[in-house]
Amino acid sequence: MQAIRVKATTLTPFCYHSLMIQSGTATLPELISDRAIAFGLASTLGMLRASVVLPEKDYKGHLQAMPFKASVFTTDKPRLLPPLFRRMNLEEEGGYKKPIQDAVKKGNLGGFHQIQEVPHDQVFHGALFGFDPFAETGEEQLVIRIGLHRNGMVKLEKDTGEEKAIQLNASTAALFDQELPVERYCLHSLQLTPAYSLDEASKRVSDWQ
Repeated sequence: MQAIRVKATTLTPFCYHSLMIQSGTATLPELISDRAIAFGLASTLGMLRASVVLPEKDYKGHLQAMPFKASVFTTDKPRLLPPLFRRMNLEEEGGYKKPIQDAVKKGNLGGFHQIQEVPHDQVFHGALFGFDPFAETGEEQLVIRIGLHRNGMVKLEKDTGEEKAIQLNASTAALFDQELPVERYCLHSLQLTPAYSLDEASKRVSDWQ
């Protein structure tokens, strides 16, 4: 399977509701998940269906439909911006439904909640497998959107620097009935494997059919 090293540079801050903390949520600053990269790139390449309704969650089916797979993208120097408080304007959006009324003021549904964003100019390294979007588009750089509400922008380009070890997501591998060792359990949907060489990672991803 074809594999290319890719460098991802944040152009704007972004955050995710990764871990619950008091008064808000915490972003994992040392990585961008493989699924965030895959769906962000698919959107940039025009592979996603335009719809105002979210599709039924089917990660295996959606990833199978893409001509590429991604590793987890990691950085050696994780950073976060100072905490911010954001407000959800559910009242202005039409009022609360009963289930939301019961949950409001709790966790992410509180009127105000705290986040911390990954700053711009943060560099992550990873790989793409099975497809070279730069060769296919003739572009040296591609910009994708990630993060909550896709508010973050990340520049992808081929990585010509020092070779970095590649880590896969064992949770994604499990979708394709492949069991990989887990070095670090971050979330149920994000479980980092030990570091692989690019060839080793490519061999494992080639079974994700």
